[in-house]
Amino acid sequence: MRLVFVIAMLLNCPGALACELSLVAPATSPLKKPVKVQTELTEDALIVRFSVSTPSLNAKKALDTGEYPYQFDVVEAFVTFSDSGFPYYEFEVSPYNQTLQVKIISAKEHQEGVDLGLTSTASIVTGGWKAELTLPLKSLGWDGDPEDIGGNFYSVLGPAKERSYWSTFLPKEAKANFHQPQYFKPLLQCSQ
Repeated sequence: MRLVFVIAMLLNCPGALACELSLVAPATSPLKKPVKVQTELTEDALIVRFSVSTPSLNAKKALDTGEYPYQFDVVEAFVTFSDSGFPYYEFEVSPYNQTLQVKIISAKEHQEGVDLGLTSTASIVTGGWKAELTLPLKSLGWDGDPEDIGGNFYSVLGPAKERSYWSTFLPKEAKANFHQPQYFKPLLQCSQ
């Protein structure tokens, strides 16, 4: 019983859960550990706080038709409650709080631009930017068990020819591909 209480306290303490994203691609980057993420579990939602340190932003205040947040600097949270990884939900936020939400049903089927209930804020700060995403777990089908919350955290930084791809759990790759649910892990395992 005491262990359950300690776990519950940790899950609800915003400063208790944090991790740094690691470089996935390219092989090297001038940025050194630029993205940190913290999570906070509430009764029905997961709050994800990103802190990005970068000397410059690759961002636009207004996206043109056919442009998406992932074409610029972005932070992303992928969430699933399934051991198979499907379905999973993708949430993206840019430094200007532009968002994209995607429901990935299978490796071949997805619904892009849907409203999954994300609420977010983003702010540009000295030396980078911050974003907070509130993911509505209950409305996505979460049964209330913290151990069932899996997925990954990601970030894409820099202009097209200098882009770097960052992740909590993906290994290094020649070309980054965030849509690999076989690398999803429990999201609440990151601790300081």
